Amino acid sequence: MKRPDRWQEVKAILHSALEVSPSERASFLEKKCGDDLGLRGEVESLIASHDGAAELLESSVPEVHATAVSDSHTDELAGRSLGHYEVIQKLGAGGMGEIYLARDTTLGRNVALKLLPESFTQDGDRLGRFQQEARAASALNHPNILTVHEIGNVDSLNYIATEYVDGDTLRDRINRTPLKITEALEIATQVASALATAHEAGIIHRDIKPENIMLRR
Repeated sequence: MKRPDRWQEVKAILHSALEVSPSERASFLEKKCGDDLGLRGEVESLIASHDGAAELLESSVPEVHATAVSDSHTDELAGRSLGHYEVIQKLGAGGMGEIYLARDTTLGRNVALKLLPESFTQDGDRLGRFQQEARAASALNHPNILTVHEIGNVDSLNYIATEYVDGDTLRDRINRTPLKITEALEIATQVASALATAHEAGIIHRDIKPENIMLRR
């Protein structure tokens, strides 16, 4: 559990950081947090949640989704190489990017690549939130939380490489057949455990829904 005095420190820095312009926040946090990377990570995660929530209030989901998939280059990634990743196929898209199945040729494993659309890279705030998401998620270690392998940039494409979960979304599963009570309780228990770990680290997941919960085969 987070100590009350620790939370007060995080909250004080957060409120001050939100009053600083986005372009100056990095230097502000460096000054306030010093070498305490855990403290800075907690504050950055909360800033990302705050900014993301504001963005959702300002634009409709269809508009955000349309912007995310409008870049023509994203349809041409299958079969290409991005650094040591060989892109296999597109898995999906959302407001903050597109997801591809890829092969890590260095370690010989499949990964999921989340790509930030090229049009977003010109927006410092969006790019900052993308990087904050990666740093926040990489700090978590839990069997029910996706493992982040790497954050990088290749050919002007910013990406997060994560573990690839071979399975179905909870939405797909319940659309096929209703869940038994025991199955629903087991899934709910695992989700709650993952969220508890994230919350202890000061990370708030703002989009829990069946589409974002994967069930391994």
